[in-house]
Amino acid sequence: MSFKIIIQASGLNISANLKDEALVAAIQLVQQHRDDSIPTIPIPTTASLSGPAGNSDTMAGPVTEEEIKTTLRNRGGAELLNQLGCDSFPEKILLLGAWHEARGGTTPWRSADMDEIFKLAKESPPANFPRDIKNAIKSGWIHNETPRTYVVTRTGMQKIGQALRSLPS
Repeated sequence: MSFKIIIQASGLNISANLKDEALVAAIQLVQQHRDDSIPTIPIPTTASLSGPAGNSDTMAGPVTEEEIKTTLRNRGGAELLNQLGCDSFPEKILLLGAWHEARGGTTPWRSADMDEIFKLAKESPPANFPRDIKNAIKSGWIHNETPRTYVVTRTGMQKIGQALRSLPS
């Protein structure tokens, strides 16, 4: 097992996979030399909901759940699907469910609501919604409020926020 460390400074960009034994020393180094006067911004690790990991030079974008919801409210469903490159139905359910909630839709929502949301986004709904919602639940993006109603989880919102941060402003 190993962990990855990335060091970025002006004119310097180092990335390395380190052995587990180095973890304690790395944490001690960070704790001893941390500069708390500079705010830290989470680095996006994905370019889309399903895209490959990567670093982006632009770190602007929504950080809090409210900022994510505001961004979702200000965009169309089809636009979000295209920009974030959702390939699988569980990802589309996550994004459109969050979009629905951000726009003041009923919470929790049902599969019938999702059919309407997919139509609004000019997207065909999943042929096997129970399987796809189950996969989204397994991923921790969606939560069952009751056996047939759902809400987007904090993990789901963070996944969307991460993808939104990688978009150009």
